[in-house]
Amino acid sequence: PFIKWHRPKRLIKRFARTWRCWVMANSWKTLKLGDVTKWSSGGTPKKSEASYWDGEIPWISASSMEGHLYTDSKLKITEAGLANGSRLAPKNSILLLVRGSILHQKMQVGLTTRPVAFNQDVKCLVADEEYLDPWYLLLWFKAKEQELLTIVESTGIGAGKFDTKLLSEYPIKIPPKDEREKIKEFGQALFDKSTNLIETNQTLEQMAQALFKSWFVDFDPVIDNALAAGKDIPEALQHKAELRKQAQQLSASPEIKSKPLPEDIRALFPSEFEQTHVPNIGIAGWIPKGWKACPMSELVEVASSKRVFAKDYVDSGVPFFRGKEITELSQGKKVNTEIFITEEKYQELKDKAGAPKEGDILITSVGTIGNTYLVKKSDKFYFKDGNLTWIKSYKKAFMPFYLKEWFNSNAAKDALERIKIGTTQQAITIKALNTVAMLNPTSEIIDIFEAHAKDIYQKHEANFQQINSLAKTRDVLLPKLISGDITINEDVA
Repeated sequence: PFIKWHRPKRLIKRFARTWRCWVMANSWKTLKLGDVTKWSSGGTPKKSEASYWDGEIPWISASSMEGHLYTDSKLKITEAGLANGSRLAPKNSILLLVRGSILHQKMQVGLTTRPVAFNQDVKCLVADEEYLDPWYLLLWFKAKEQELLTIVESTGIGAGKFDTKLLSEYPIKIPPKDEREKIKEFGQALFDKSTNLIETNQTLEQMAQALFKSWFVDFDPVIDNALAAGKDIPEALQHKAELRKQAQQLSASPEIKSKPLPEDIRALFPSEFEQTHVPNIGIAGWIPKGWKACPMSELVEVASSKRVFAKDYVDSGVPFFRGKEITELSQGKKVNTEIFITEEKYQELKDKAGAPKEGDILITSVGTIGNTYLVKKSDKFYFKDGNLTWIKSYKKAFMPFYLKEWFNSNAAKDALERIKIGTTQQAITIKALNTVAMLNPTSEIIDIFEAHAKDIYQKHEANFQQINSLAKTRDVLLPKLISGDITINEDVA
């Protein structure tokens, strides 16, 4: 036997990397999490005491623990509320959810970017910066998520609970300061990139909704045409006409750089309004002339899926979605699929009654009502009957983006509210949804809107794929970096 030295540089590089990792690993310290952090518990001020609420101090609970940075929340308390039930987490502390049903699926943990209050389901951890800084501690929690979730116990009522004594004794490996800084910079860059993409997607969503509102709720192009043609504007629309005049004056100002609607598109809109006798359509019953008001059943088929029984569930195969998964998808989140059916069962169901395809819309219809997901070309899944309602088979025009934005609108929320049934658990039925009145613009305008919205949604999807890719990179590399198995210099480059 002999050694082939035809690639000496590669061998030397591999040896150097192994040696460096060995040296690094032997210079790391292993301590207990409780030895390098200070812990405190939060609380809830009395809900009945008005002087404790609607203040300026964000109050963090499980429902507001989204993302990795905690700056604000919907619920806020006053100084009196802080002194009578809660506690303040200082800036750059870690907030960790230690009790709640979500702990059976994922860990909720984040870094405070300002002082915030928190409730009793959350623990505050302040890092001892002699050993590690807050960002490194956050990355450690993110890297150890699946490991740590194994010590979650059940309370017997569907919720999960971290044993904080066990958690405080959990070993944490701490590298030398220069290595910590490298890991922190790498991890922070991944999170910052994801945050920027998420914010961009939020802007894109707002753009799509703003375009829908302008064209199909406020009727801005129609009012503009009526003003330009000197047509009479109904009294109910006079206020909006005044607002449009002001907007036109502003857009004409050299300080305002706004793009007017192209003439060829604006020409597709009428310049007059007509009264409709269908309740809750248009502005006080007025809609653009030539447009129609019709029940949803005239535009699409509203349906459900075929029944799938628990005995058909398997550990892997074609994803099977319930209201939970569609809600997550509607919020732009990555779904952690829990239930599957076999490929054979999927094909059987598809052959009998079809399966969701590009352009279809699914709506949560029991419990949490009205969350919608627009099916993509790459999707392959089946879904639970009853919990979800299926919008498919467009009858007059292919209008998935129009309907998706309609479901996001206040008009849709009001319409769904009117057709809800049930008290303890509310629901909407296919029969009731079929009767909901909708505005049906001309097919030319629908086509133009679909083209504009498609461009927005495609950008949104590309960003979403990048977010998922960054998450995969983070999930693969962070645990190895945190454990010292690889180093930043060459292994990650």
